[in-house]
Amino acid sequence: MKFGNHVLLVVILASLCRSADAVCRFPDHFLGDYYSIDHGIELRTLINEKSMTNEALHTTNCEQYEVINGTEDAQGRYDIKLIVHNEDADCYHCFQMHHRTVNVVQYLQTSCISRRTIVADLKSLCAQIHPHADIYTMFRIAVKTVNCRGTFEGTYQFTYETDFGGGGICDNPNSIISACQEPGSVYVDNQVFRMRFAKCVEVPSSLDRDIRFQCMGSWNDDRGNIYSAMADIGRDQYRERFRCMLTRRDQELDNSLRFALSRWASCSSLKTPYEGPIRLLLKPVLSGLQFVAPTCLLPMNFTGSWYTSGEYDTNVTINRTHLYFKTGYSMYAYRETIFTCIMHRDQRYLVQVVTVGRCEMDYMCFHFLPRHQSIIRWRLSKPISTNVFRGSIEENLERAFRQVCTWSSFRYEGQKTDWIYRYFLLNPPTPFPCPIQGRYSFTQHGLPEEWYYTRVRGITERPRHNIDCKQYTSELKSCPNNPTKIFIDVEYCATLDHTGKPIGEYEIADREMICVGYWQEDMKSYLITYDDEDPMSSFRCWVYERSDWRKIGMMRSSSPLCSPVQTAWTDKSEEWASLQLQLTESERLFDSCPQNYDPGTDPWAKPTKIRVLGTTFHSANWPLLAYLLAACVTAIVATTLFCVCNRFKSVICGTAAKA
Repeated sequence: MKFGNHVLLVVILASLCRSADAVCRFPDHFLGDYYSIDHGIELRTLINEKSMTNEALHTTNCEQYEVINGTEDAQGRYDIKLIVHNEDADCYHCFQMHHRTVNVVQYLQTSCISRRTIVADLKSLCAQIHPHADIYTMFRIAVKTVNCRGTFEGTYQFTYETDFGGGGICDNPNSIISACQEPGSVYVDNQVFRMRFAKCVEVPSSLDRDIRFQCMGSWNDDRGNIYSAMADIGRDQYRERFRCMLTRRDQELDNSLRFALSRWASCSSLKTPYEGPIRLLLKPVLSGLQFVAPTCLLPMNFTGSWYTSGEYDTNVTINRTHLYFKTGYSMYAYRETIFTCIMHRDQRYLVQVVTVGRCEMDYMCFHFLPRHQSIIRWRLSKPISTNVFRGSIEENLERAFRQVCTWSSFRYEGQKTDWIYRYFLLNPPTPFPCPIQGRYSFTQHGLPEEWYYTRVRGITERPRHNIDCKQYTSELKSCPNNPTKIFIDVEYCATLDHTGKPIGEYEIADREMICVGYWQEDMKSYLITYDDEDPMSSFRCWVYERSDWRKIGMMRSSSPLCSPVQTAWTDKSEEWASLQLQLTESERLFDSCPQNYDPGTDPWAKPTKIRVLGTTFHSANWPLLAYLLAACVTAIVATTLFCVCNRFKSVICGTAAKA
């Protein structure tokens, strides 16, 4: 008997649990007090666990709901479809509710359908929602804190036009959006941004307002539109307090973005960045506090336009006081970074760094080596925010230099001790004599698609069709008649005529590479070449090494960047190799192309040199050279006189001997 009572108690408890689980409850992330405009009617909607109440629905109880698959985010919040029962009208609504941010909920709904018209199940009732129906937006009245980084970050100047008051585009440089948040700040600067509408005299509809917006979050829709919601803190009426804004990433503008801004608390009036009550065109600018006067000078021979290997698609312009980086990260957008010279000691230069449209101001340090050929080699320290340094300007600069320009700060990775230099390349480059001179035959190693091939310019199959060539060979040469270029010919006619001269008078090189500069670092010789017909990159880095008097190895990297793992004798892609050439000296009688090899140990040496049997005499050794030449001339004259005296026994010889 007791056993039967226990079984009955378990069954009753189980049924109670099932009935409790079957109760429809609104998910926690939808609960709250919201404001919306629905069909022109202002509504204040209160959602609690079991019901949703406003002026239009009165009281509606949750009947059943299901989660929309694939909508759950990292915080466990998701979208739902649910049926609510309107007790006053005794009918049912289906709501499709989308959780956009912690402050914004959007929904679609059906009209109120009576029980007699349709069976009140979720699938059949929610099928009445038209897929292209207007979506309505509810804004949380008690706004929760949201970081503005997803909405705006930086400083922008904007032009604007409205669809009311006569229209017209207002372009005033004082129309500024300022959204600067200090990293890690616990203050309100992470939650708000300021938007200054400046007046244009010639545009009657222009505004003169300074608005402080509190961010409510951002989200994307299925069509690639990016929406943001914000609250005008200075407005008391909910209709004017809440705003919606729309933009897209795929805009084909010159480093600018278009936005559409609503006038009221609704997102339905925004269709595209070109359609909306208020249309904005934003362009990043520097704020007034970011303009810094330079207090030191860069080397005079640094001035010019440069290509940098440190960043992709970056052009660098240098004058006496500033370095200007322009980095493209899409077809229409780019980033502008300005380095202002503040202080220097020996070869280290303390600079203040600002990026146009960004809020951060940092100190960084350049370590420059003296320029050689068309190359400036440099290292850059890690950045440190200017906010770290307090006190007088002189004290700040001294502390900043000691901290930012310390030798250990030039290593980004603390575990690595290698000091690797990046470099600027003059663009377009000034040619310099190549470190490898002479005429060579070569063999190619590596991926066949990276090899050099014969290029026939024109419509004929072979330009030398009337020449009876018996032998073809490969040729790489750099000769005194054009020492700043390396010519590569994959199929060169090596046949000679009866006088020993080549018969291929119409030979055209397949590639012509300009030598930009060369140096030796970590016992490796590097060469930078320029070829504007290279489909991959105009600038290329080579590592070269001579194995004996007649053989040289050269390895070409896959980009202008030189890597420490490169060697002259590898063709492996994991070692940054795209092509490896093995050269063998092959100068002929009438080539007039003597061999020369410079490993780059002193790239700052003057280009004018005299080479004797492999010994290099620089301009600094001219006194020694003159002394040696004078000694040679004296020895030759003395020997000549001695021979003449022995042969003719003249009085002159006797006099010379006594002397």
